[in-house]
Amino acid sequence: MKTPSRPAARPLDWTAVRSRMAAAIEQTEALLEAAQQDSEAQYVQRSTRMAVDVSGGQSEEQAVDLVIFVLGDRQFALEIRFVCEIVSRARVSPLPGMPPHACGVYDLRGQLLPVFDLRGPLDLPQLAGIANDWAIVCGRQRPEFLILSEAAPEISTLPLEEIPAAEPAAGIAWHWATTKAGAVILDGRLLLEDRRFFLDDGQTTASDETERTEFHESPTSK
Repeated sequence: MKTPSRPAARPLDWTAVRSRMAAAIEQTEALLEAAQQDSEAQYVQRSTRMAVDVSGGQSEEQAVDLVIFVLGDRQFALEIRFVCEIVSRARVSPLPGMPPHACGVYDLRGQLLPVFDLRGPLDLPQLAGIANDWAIVCGRQRPEFLILSEAAPEISTLPLEEIPAAEPAAGIAWHWATTKAGAVILDGRLLLEDRRFFLDDGQTTASDETERTEFHESPTSK
C-alpha cells in the first residue's frame, strides 16, 4: 500500500500579501474617517435641531443625560458623552510653570492627565473650606483632562422642556444652555477644544520621573 503523496507547498508570495494588507489598512482608515465625519455631522445637526426644537416645543430626542457638578456654589453640567468617569479623593501633583487655572497632574492608572480649576476662567470665587475632593475626567474617545468639583457630581437625565433655548450668558465661557433649575450646561466640545486646556508634553513628562509616586493635595484645597 502506497502512502498518498502531498502536493508540494507553493512559495508564499510576500509581495501579494503586503499588497493585500496595505489595501485592508487603507480601507479601514477610510471607514474610520467616514465614521468620524458622520459623528461630527450628527453633533452639528443635533445641536441645531435642539436649539430649534426646544424653542418650538418639539424634539425627536426627549431627554439629555448630564453630569451635574458644583463650582463657586453654582451648578454646572456636561453632557455625559463628554465624561469618561468621576474620580473621588482626587490628589494631584503640582508642577512649576503651569497657568493659574491648572492645578497639576493626576495619575489615572499610569496615565498622567492635567487637572484644571474652571473657577478662574469662569470668574467664580473660591470658597473657603472647600476640599475639592472630586474631579471629572473629560474626554470623548479617551480621557484628556480632569476638572475639579466642589461636591460629588450627580448624573441626571433632564427632559428637553427643562432646557430653554440657548442664549448668550455674560461671563460664562463655553455656555450652551441653562436649565430651568439654573444649572449652566457647558458645551463639552468647545471645552475639549479650548487651547487653554492643552499642556506641552514636556510639562507632564517632566513630572513622570520626579513626582509620579508623590502626590499632594490640590493647591486650591488649602
